Amino acid sequence: MDVTRTNALPAAAEFAWARQRRADLRTAGGVLDPVLTLRAGGDAPALFCTPPLVGASWCYLALLPHVPPEHPVHGLQSRGLRRPEPLPVDMAELARDFADRIRITQPHGPYHLFGWSLGGNTAHAVAEELERRGHEVGLLALGDATPHLPHTVGVADDDLWLLCDFVLREFGYQPLVEPDDPDPARRVLEVVRARPGLGLHEWPDRQLLALPRVIRNNIAVAQRHRPGRVDCPVLFFAATDGTRTTEAKLAAWDGHVSRPIEVVEVPGKHEHMLLPEPAARIGAGLAARLAVSR
Repeated sequence: MDVTRTNALPAAAEFAWARQRRADLRTAGGVLDPVLTLRAGGDAPALFCTPPLVGASWCYLALLPHVPPEHPVHGLQSRGLRRPEPLPVDMAELARDFADRIRITQPHGPYHLFGWSLGGNTAHAVAEELERRGHEVGLLALGDATPHLPHTVGVADDDLWLLCDFVLREFGYQPLVEPDDPDPARRVLEVVRARPGLGLHEWPDRQLLALPRVIRNNIAVAQRHRPGRVDCPVLFFAATDGTRTTEAKLAAWDGHVSRPIEVVEVPGKHEHMLLPEPAARIGAGLAARLAVSR
């Protein structure tokens, strides 16, 4: 998760990620239901994917060619995107809500969870909640997540421009919001409406304006959260192109898991882990672990 702005020219992977984001949006139809069924069918326990920072789970479509077809795949999505409604005040409320949705979708365990980036924080909290209720979590898979979200990005009004800028970059638009912009959200609308065909042009104003609001709340909830401990098997996917070593990433989870963590290293950057090649590696790791859990 990186909402900071850089003046460097976008790398080829940035363009690829923007194209994939737009393709995912079209494939998913822009559906913002609380539970998005990415693939139905199959008689094995489902894989439930918790949303990254943006709040939508369309990105997990990249995993479908690699997760065995006997496992349905569902994406959980943030409240406040589909319609105006109160947002969760903390991670405990969010975890209860997601656990309820999971139990309605699949009444009996074991439950398999995967979350990339900020979604990993949420997946861990959901695993805690399910175990607290006495349910079996068969697998908790974390996509390069860190248990304590740094306060490098604030959630005050002064940072609204940066979140709006992130929305534009995330969906492949030119990031034109500036720190002194008097109405960053309105600027997002102007940029999107000026570029029909890039994915968000069919969204009503209300839903577009909901994106920075939901993103800001997701950041605040994650920053305040102090994770507990889970007893389930944990699989960690570590992006190798970054400043932190895999060992440092795993050490951060000490005290939050009760078993040794199984690790799969994924070449590339954190923010590009669901591009085709790294997604294939993640999918293979998930498939191998799901086969063991059956």
